Amino acid sequence: MKSGNIVLIGPTNSGKSSLVNKIMGQRVSLVSRKKQSTTFNQKVYKKFSENEFIIQDTPGFFSSRKKINNNIISSPLAEIETSDLIYVVVDISLRINNEYKKIINSLENKIEKQHVFLILNKIDKVKKDKVLSAIKFYSKEKIFNEIFPISSLTGEGVANLIKFSKKFTIKTSIKSKPSSNIQIKKKLFYSEVTREKILDKIHREIPYQCDVVTEKINKVASQIKIYQSIVVKRQSHKNILVGKKGSMLKEIGQASRKEIARFENKKIHLFLFVKLAKEKKI
Repeated sequence: MKSGNIVLIGPTNSGKSSLVNKIMGQRVSLVSRKKQSTTFNQKVYKKFSENEFIIQDTPGFFSSRKKINNNIISSPLAEIETSDLIYVVVDISLRINNEYKKIINSLENKIEKQHVFLILNKIDKVKKDKVLSAIKFYSKEKIFNEIFPISSLTGEGVANLIKFSKKFTIKTSIKSKPSSNIQIKKKLFYSEVTREKILDKIHREIPYQCDVVTEKINKVASQIKIYQSIVVKRQSHKNILVGKKGSMLKEIGQASRKEIARFENKKIHLFLFVKLAKEKKI
């Protein structure tokens, strides 16, 4: 058996989580239209006949000036030293920004023996000549060993990416395999699902200034009861999250419950409590 460790890094909303989901053939990473929807390093395990990979999805390089909860942001470069392959994922439909430049500068100081692939994602959004010109442009970067144009939405180019990645696996077995395809702390995952729904439902700065904490999980037969606190700093934010007669909190709860139920394939009972930071936990 040959194995390899792949780490995905890139600007926010470049499609890293969507690519992981496409590789896995199921949804294991959270995807939101808002920036910084991934806030922790997530590991998944995938086996392809004679090859196996640990794939790590990381947070984007957050460039916004808005203050967010730094306690929930893990460094996207933290796992590079132990990786065999690095996927730098960029959105080909967008112009180069400071996040990309920051990534390149950081990699130049971190790379040792790792191979670095540039993933030009979202080619379904642009014309072919744009893809060709992008490949020509990025080829000037010496840090990239290969460039792969793909679409994590349609799957175009992903099979070729995996096929080529197998060439860089080594003859050894991964010693500590996850018990299933997904290696993730459930409390953290459940919190992220609810936070994703807040991102989708509320179009203000609130999602970046709140923390979702899964306080308690009770599993009984085919049912799971989950108790979560949404912690905010201001009463005005609490009012918006709760909504008129609890309508917004109900919407968030329903969306989160359905998402977790699809993931767990069990009946979910989700209890949400919006609290000010100074209030005690339940």
